[in-house]
Amino acid sequence: MSSNYGKYPYVSLAQIKNYLNITSVNEDARLSNLISFACGAVESYIGHEVLSNSYSEVFDGGKASVFVSRLPLQNVHSISEYDGTAYRVLNNPQSDGSSVTRINSNKVLSSSGGPVLKSRYKKFGDSSAFFNGSNDYLYSADSNDWFFGDSNFTIDMQVRANSYSANSIFISQAADADNLWSLGYDTTNGYTFRAVSGGTEIANVTHADTTGYSANTFYHIEVVRSGSSWAIYRNGTSLGTQNTSNVMPDISAPLEIARQNVPSSYQYFNGFMDEIRISHAARHTAAFTAPSYQHATDDSTVLLIHFDGTDNTATFQDDHATVEQFLFYPETGEITKNIGDGTGDFGLTIVGASKFRNYPRGVRVAYKSGYESGNIPNDLLMATMDYVKMLHKDRQESQSFTFQGENVQDRQLSSNFPPHIRRILDLYRVII
Repeated sequence: MSSNYGKYPYVSLAQIKNYLNITSVNEDARLSNLISFACGAVESYIGHEVLSNSYSEVFDGGKASVFVSRLPLQNVHSISEYDGTAYRVLNNPQSDGSSVTRINSNKVLSSSGGPVLKSRYKKFGDSSAFFNGSNDYLYSADSNDWFFGDSNFTIDMQVRANSYSANSIFISQAADADNLWSLGYDTTNGYTFRAVSGGTEIANVTHADTTGYSANTFYHIEVVRSGSSWAIYRNGTSLGTQNTSNVMPDISAPLEIARQNVPSSYQYFNGFMDEIRISHAARHTAAFTAPSYQHATDDSTVLLIHFDGTDNTATFQDDHATVEQFLFYPETGEITKNIGDGTGDFGLTIVGASKFRNYPRGVRVAYKSGYESGNIPNDLLMATMDYVKMLHKDRQESQSFTFQGENVQDRQLSSNFPPHIRRILDLYRVII
């Protein structure tokens, strides 16, 4: 596995200067170099990077569980399992690894016109959905899940428009022009979310600008309500906000994707969409990093469309209530094949535990592990700073040595850690 040991130091210059009681800037360059060296040496010894990062590993199948090599495991982005023909993506659990509580079933999606899946242009997975801008759209029956009232909610998706020369709607629920909500693009105001009840506009969260939009480019778009605060984001950057406590309208109409049900102003979308999600939760309340992987479902998700499938086919499905096909355990790094009932109960069964398909290198795992900045364990942080202190005072032994119990199979030490530091590092060490 490739590594970036020392590339992303997890100890700051300010922390070291405070620890060493140094106020002068004369030592800054030397201290910065020592920090990079010490962080790299520690990471090389413990066998993984400290700061959180995304990784991928491949495992042989035929087992009920596989274990990633880097801890702590924060999230499993995706698992692909070889089925003898191709690698197939397994359904995710919640982002903490647990099973989803399923109250409702997946929504039924129907199409009109001729939207199709396209594998050439996609943000994630196998494909995205293409809409021709003249009569293509998807719809799903009216549901209480489309009514937000005065509660928190988030609507987000990946959108690749073929042009920004005309108004277009990405997703909406409209009974008529006087009763609707919609998220789309306006040629005057850019990305805009509107809600109208009885002819009165009760929400308008807009960019109020048309700069920064490029055709044939995927953008992550998100509108969020958190209490009375509303915001619309493009690739994690806030474009506009609104403050209102108005209640969203309860509309008796289907949910529609790629148009709004207003005959005088359908505003069909022309382009590609991927990864549409509706949540009864405020996903973000400040700037964030745009998604790099498909969303996992959770108890707040009421619609999740990955748009995965075979090129030029027209089968569209919601996966928000699809049974997860694996669970994972952050503390141990274990990823377990789910038996398929969605309960997360791995008790004794007649057939035994479910296993990954038995193919060499048949399980591909993309995951995130490590510690977020500011949440690094204090003992690991102090051990590293103590090592920098030792290096700074030129007290490191000049001759390399090995510790009792080390052998040629062990990861070789890149530095001479004194016993009190090594005892702490051993708590975090992974021997492969």
